[in-house]
Amino acid sequence: MEAFLWVDIAGTTLTQEDRDVLSHSAVSGIILFSRNYASPHQLKDLTQAIRQSAPKIQITVDQEGGRVQRFREGFTELPSMQYWGERYRVNPTATKTDFSAMLHTTIQELRDCGVDRTLIPVLDIDYGHNTVIGHRAFGHTADIVSELGEFVIDTCHALQMPVTAKHFPGHGYVAQDSHTAFPVDTRSYGELAENDLKPFQRLSSKIDAMMLAHVVYSAVDPNPATFSPFWVKTVLRERLGFRGCVMTDDLSMQAASMVGDYPARVSKALAAGCDTLLICNAREGVLRVLDCAHRLLQ
Repeated sequence: MEAFLWVDIAGTTLTQEDRDVLSHSAVSGIILFSRNYASPHQLKDLTQAIRQSAPKIQITVDQEGGRVQRFREGFTELPSMQYWGERYRVNPTATKTDFSAMLHTTIQELRDCGVDRTLIPVLDIDYGHNTVIGHRAFGHTADIVSELGEFVIDTCHALQMPVTAKHFPGHGYVAQDSHTAFPVDTRSYGELAENDLKPFQRLSSKIDAMMLAHVVYSAVDPNPATFSPFWVKTVLRERLGFRGCVMTDDLSMQAASMVGDYPARVSKALAAGCDTLLICNAREGVLRVLDCAHRLLQ
């Protein structure tokens, strides 16, 4: 079976059910959260146990900086992407020097604990009215987001770490949080192409994985981008020429529930052209999907 699912676990150690899930042939990755972390030593033990159950699994984390830093005590405190964007506008050269040093430190700390990658960079534009993106974005313009996004990508690649850009085609304009609501962006395709799409388009050839936004762009397609063949196949694959992995955001988020139960979400995301699907904070949903994984892949 082709592996397509990334999952999570509840605690700081593995249960037998966790081991069974991680060793399933449909599972290719795990995302760790703050609840899975107590110390660097504990994290090393956990990642070793994960690899004993699933030797080829990708172990990942959202270690962006600012409020999105899952591992804190024992790890270097990371400034937000917004911090780097503000500094960059004042002194680009010094900012890149310091930012590079921070990325080197972060990646080494993660590797020392057995974590393969952090899901960066955020390529959303901060329009000032989305608290979910906000400090996670490099700035208010496509140019500064593109420039610093490219710097992060090049630095990560120099250190042999793949990158995951998010949240295509842009989550920064809507005010609603897709974790808890159903965000709708009413702008035209032309407006999106002139702004939000630019960083993704400019950097598409360098990006290893592209994470989609659970946002409906109502003037373009009635489906959230995650479940939209237009956004995935026509725009991302054909127009932008993206050849990397297309990844959903967490399918347990409220905005993904509009298309049905977990098997329906998986089926529609795969049909839209997604390669890797995330289900976190919903073990029952994971188990249901694994039970019918063969059918869903047909």
